Amino acid sequence: MLTTGRQLGLGALLTCAILVGAGCNPTPIVENMTPTQGTEDGGTSIQITGQKFKVGATVQFGGQSLTPTNVTKTSMSIVSPAGAVGSVQVTVENPKQKRAEKQMSFTYLDTTAPTVSSVSPSDGHVYAQGAGYEDAIATGLTQITAKFSEPLASATVAVSSASLPDAITGGYSGSVNGATTVSGDTVTFTASEVFASARSYTVSVEGVDVAGNRSAAKTTSFSVGTPKRLHRYVVQEGDTLQSIAARPDTYEDAEAWKKILLVNQDYNEINRDAPQAGLGLWLHWDE
Repeated sequence: MLTTGRQLGLGALLTCAILVGAGCNPTPIVENMTPTQGTEDGGTSIQITGQKFKVGATVQFGGQSLTPTNVTKTSMSIVSPAGAVGSVQVTVENPKQKRAEKQMSFTYLDTTAPTVSSVSPSDGHVYAQGAGYEDAIATGLTQITAKFSEPLASATVAVSSASLPDAITGGYSGSVNGATTVSGDTVTFTASEVFASARSYTVSVEGVDVAGNRSAAKTTSFSVGTPKRLHRYVVQEGDTLQSIAARPDTYEDAEAWKKILLVNQDYNEINRDAPQAGLGLWLHWDE
């Protein structure tokens, strides 16, 4: 069959169109991305550079499809969306699903400060004798715990104490010594001595997460109720007259041991440093 000049011309045009079409939809080449990290709440402006970028391209950003701006053959701009702390993969896709082989990595940084979820004893809690403890001195209360929204690297707990308004003597205020430990998202403060009755306790807790973000201080308070005033005290093993007088259910004043001795000296021979266990001592009150 003879081939005309017109047929040869059409064939050449078709071949050219195919070649041009392939050139119009190349596979993009990603070479660089800056910056490669940003905040977890998004909003970081990012520049991607490379070759063969086309208008209409999209950026696959950790499973999300973004529409870039300022697209040229060699560069484009995007803004990072919000994401979880950690790394995600980023690549460019030209129209008709021509995706770049090279992927870049973008890291979301932890920029959110931890928060206090709960504190125990809870804010406003009152321990009452008989309900929370049996003895005005041996309350058994030594620990404060706080839960945070995420694991911590360190924490600070400050505890102060003051006499309750109905304390027998009152007027006390001061800080509480103790040790603070961190385990995951839990902070524990262990006091050097038991929390005494007839006092309120103010607790301030703050923590720092593994990324260095510091929480706002959380302040709570609880109290250990004032026990009923004793008129007769039975000596326990290890008591001294000073320790008896200092109790929050006797005189709440170690110097009041002299009053105990004066009131009871006509009835008993009392060793003030080691009174006999089981001995009943009368406590005199000025009404």
